[in-house]
Amino acid sequence: MGLSITSGILADFINNEPEGYEAYKAEFDQVNKLLELNGYKPHLEPNELGVDPLHVGGFPYSFLHYLRRFFAYHMNDENWTPIPFDENLDPAADTIVEEESSMFYSHLLVHSDCAGYYIPIDLEDIIFDTDEYPVTGAMIGSSYGLLTDLKSVAKKLGVELNENLEVQNKETLYKTIDNQGDFWIEKIVWLTLYEAANYSIKNKTAIVFN
Repeated sequence: MGLSITSGILADFINNEPEGYEAYKAEFDQVNKLLELNGYKPHLEPNELGVDPLHVGGFPYSFLHYLRRFFAYHMNDENWTPIPFDENLDPAADTIVEEESSMFYSHLLVHSDCAGYYIPIDLEDIIFDTDEYPVTGAMIGSSYGLLTDLKSVAKKLGVELNENLEVQNKETLYKTIDNQGDFWIEKIVWLTLYEAANYSIKNKTAIVFN
């Protein structure tokens, strides 16, 4: 199994998966209770969309940690030059990742790698659930915060963005991915999350990891 990333889940499930729709609707009720506790307005997940719901991902859960490691090294040292890591090293156990994650500033780093939500609200801090209001994944991230993290590392990862923040060199990036070139895992995860974050913000839909 791999990481499935969706956005527009209520609009997707309302007619196709009534039980799933009710389950996620209850989850968003919990999310909104946590938002209220932290001084935010509720997230109104739409039941209808003018576009198809987003379904991306499918790569192993572990892939997310490769991009997190790349991001952590970039944030830890602005002069860091990316050099491919030893393939035998576990990115999830990297001390730089642990150090950067412990500061709780990053919506990319501080999130479950297999479950949970990013919502299209510009949160100042990551929101953690409580015993009274538990949510899948135990924390709520911001689609805006995730997008900011992704943009900050784009250039160093070799992603070219134009003035409209559109990826200009997708063909080159996907060629690297297909050939499993340098940082190919980081690039496929970056492209996937970037698409999800932009979709979420544009359509006011949560990103759902499962």
